Amino acid sequence: MRNLHPLARAAVICLMLSLAVHISAGEPSEIDIATAATPATSFCSGHETLAAINNGYAPKHSDDKSHGAYGNWPKSGKQWVQYDWLKPISTKKIDVYWFDDGRGVRLPTTCKLQTWDGAAFVDVKDAAGLGLAKNQYNSTTFGEITTAKLRLEFDSNEKSSTGILSWRVYDSGKSPNFAPVVKAGVDRVVMLPSLTWLEGSVRDDGKVKPVPTLKWSKESGPGEVTFSAPETANTSAKFSAPGQYVLKLTADDGELTSAESVRVSVEPLPNEPHLTPIATAPYSVSGKFWPNRVRALIVNWIPHCINKIDDPNLKEGGIENFVQAANKLAKKPAKHTGPVFANGWVYDTVEAMCYALMVQAPDDPAIVESQKAIRKTLDEWVPKILSAQEPDGYLQTMYTIGGMKRWGNKDDHEGFLVGHFIEACIAHYRLSGGKDTRMLDAAKRVGDCWCENFGPTKKPWYDGHQELELALVRLARELETKDGAGQGKKYVELSNFLLDCRKNGSEYDQSHLPVTRQYEAVGHAVRAVYCYAGMADIAMETGDVEYHGAVRSLCDSIVNKKYYVTGGVGSGETSEGFGKEYSLPNSAYCESCAGCGELFFQHRMQMIYHDARYADLFEETLYNAILGSIDIDGKNFTYTNALDSSGKRYLWHGCPCCVGNIPRTLLQMPEWMYSKGADTLFVNLFAGSSINVGEIAGTAVQMVQTTDYPWNGKVAITVNPATTKRFTIKVRAPNRQTSPLYTPTPACSGLTSLSVNGETVTSAPERGYVALTREWKAGDKIELVLPMVVQRIAADSHISYLKDRVALRVGPLIYNLESADQPIEGVLAPTAQLSAEWSDKVLDGMLLIKGAFSDGAAFQAIPNYARLNRGGRSMVWMKDK
Repeated sequence: MRNLHPLARAAVICLMLSLAVHISAGEPSEIDIATAATPATSFCSGHETLAAINNGYAPKHSDDKSHGAYGNWPKSGKQWVQYDWLKPISTKKIDVYWFDDGRGVRLPTTCKLQTWDGAAFVDVKDAAGLGLAKNQYNSTTFGEITTAKLRLEFDSNEKSSTGILSWRVYDSGKSPNFAPVVKAGVDRVVMLPSLTWLEGSVRDDGKVKPVPTLKWSKESGPGEVTFSAPETANTSAKFSAPGQYVLKLTADDGELTSAESVRVSVEPLPNEPHLTPIATAPYSVSGKFWPNRVRALIVNWIPHCINKIDDPNLKEGGIENFVQAANKLAKKPAKHTGPVFANGWVYDTVEAMCYALMVQAPDDPAIVESQKAIRKTLDEWVPKILSAQEPDGYLQTMYTIGGMKRWGNKDDHEGFLVGHFIEACIAHYRLSGGKDTRMLDAAKRVGDCWCENFGPTKKPWYDGHQELELALVRLARELETKDGAGQGKKYVELSNFLLDCRKNGSEYDQSHLPVTRQYEAVGHAVRAVYCYAGMADIAMETGDVEYHGAVRSLCDSIVNKKYYVTGGVGSGETSEGFGKEYSLPNSAYCESCAGCGELFFQHRMQMIYHDARYADLFEETLYNAILGSIDIDGKNFTYTNALDSSGKRYLWHGCPCCVGNIPRTLLQMPEWMYSKGADTLFVNLFAGSSINVGEIAGTAVQMVQTTDYPWNGKVAITVNPATTKRFTIKVRAPNRQTSPLYTPTPACSGLTSLSVNGETVTSAPERGYVALTREWKAGDKIELVLPMVVQRIAADSHISYLKDRVALRVGPLIYNLESADQPIEGVLAPTAQLSAEWSDKVLDGMLLIKGAFSDGAAFQAIPNYARLNRGGRSMVWMKDK
């Protein structure tokens, strides 16, 4: 092995360790044949995985879920797991490592081992052991049996659930040989001239020979594939040409072989410069849709958040922590309130306040009065926040007050908080029109503090919760615009460094692999999409081909396998996170902050690849996953967004991270509506508005949209350049099938009509945009009509939860049935007639979908964002059989 390539040598070692050839005390080389079994259970909780019990990994303790765990929370009482083999095996010993997290899953009170006698499960005779000890394998021995099925049956106490981390079944020497179990890894995208990292795995029972022979090969594809170490599970592959490839990992144990394939899409690196975002500046909204939504945020929700955060007795901690930190810096007594990340909702609310003050609504007295109060509070809060910044720029109130050692615990959100602080500072600077630099200067100081302490020749570090990575790039761009080229370079480099430090950790915070080798969306959903958005920023700023491949792969992983029809992400099957592929239960977690992060990610992907499909995605997320997080009146919010729920929204939350994140995201409308290149403006969203988009082709441009979209598809866009100039406007032609997981019928993508100054445009869309290139002068008008029909949505058959179910949509809006209107368990026949009708009587007015169930009973559906404003139950997916 000494002569092997280092990568190959390491992979062989890892393979030998991962193969299920276990060493037990006093019994060397025992062969675990559980690896060849198919597990089954009475019940497995959504956030656990049954496959963990025979994946070949040995736990370190009873709460070691690093390689998965089986648990049956919230069930209690008698439960079981069993193994099924294709051929009978012989055994006289098992080992069980019980799962106990000290909370809802605890050790069982009793257990027994059963075997299948051909007609029923019966107790294994003379079983000695059946231990229930924590933090160890519990061995059980018995007279030799031959069986194709073994079952463990166990009981919990009255309140707790039970679980297993590992269940080994040892061959007595008479079991047949089973073929190796091969996993080739997840499908992915590779950008030329980069390579892809193949993280395969093989489990084997160790018969015939202890380690199977492995071989990677090209099964199909247009070019050559070069593997750095084709005989190892973990290797890399390079491709000679773009196209679709299938790579195969084969394992041969000397008698039997098995294989699995992985699909790789190889693409050329984009040769166009990335687009730039539109800086949110004073703007107005109009029409029948957005003014009500914006008004609710400014008049009700943000003032509510201010009142909570301004309360010195708020147990979650608010603005008072900054006052206390200033006291500590002045050597006065000080006390911190709330968790270590308590500064986060303060910063997000400050940012939301700044954007709220950019909304121009002089004819709405309630907005004007609320903005006056918001301005007064902002002017009071800014000095308090700045007073808590330490002399070298460091800012974290709990650490300052407690005198804690900086950067000693990656889970204390130091970077997460700094990131939100920087973004709030940028918003404040923009609000002032660049005249008030106090907050931006403070952002530079805190950025410089981090640059002084971290970098390639300094201390490695990554934060357990991503956000700083995004903010540093945003700060860099702001300073490049303000102070000139090169002024933001070090902040981009720091962001890149912090991302590159993520490795050898856990899936929970996306540190399990180097980020450029992550191709599947895993772990805590908010952390994940923030991470992927930060990675997209680095791909934009550096052009790094491995970053490009990773973000394309991660985007495809979400959209093709782990994406809700509402644009939400995070099934909650892991802690607030992503579950397995196609596992999308209607009890979705879909945290509101995850919806915000998903928008951030897809928005950056649009800027990298100039492709409208990413705008289609973030429009869907905006209108469904985020907008419905706050009620119609703007007085209550929800942390999670299930697709079938009776849950009420609420005033506050024990972890109020979403309270400021939701409004700061919704009120950055200009940034989501447009993006631009040097001489091209992309129209991504349609909303009644007047927005200054900055300079295009050397002249300032104002865009005025007149529309009631999404209530109807008519949109008029008036283009107002300061001087007549030739440039291109690219208008999105929406594709309503945003994900292959969901197929809408009838198809109604694209534009029904498009004209400029009354002249019809017949150009076909490219990458989802129709390009309009001409000399633009003030007053030129683009008019378009988007098709707005009622669509039925069928889910991919892999999503078992949605069998015989259908969802409805009009334009970007997903619709819900509500028990406030009718019983909702009726069946909608595939041939039932559906219509969209306006109603002034439901909430603040909206387009309803109306029809009849199979039994003739009438029903109506309301937009998902308006769900649960009237009590009762609300659900997206209705029966169609």
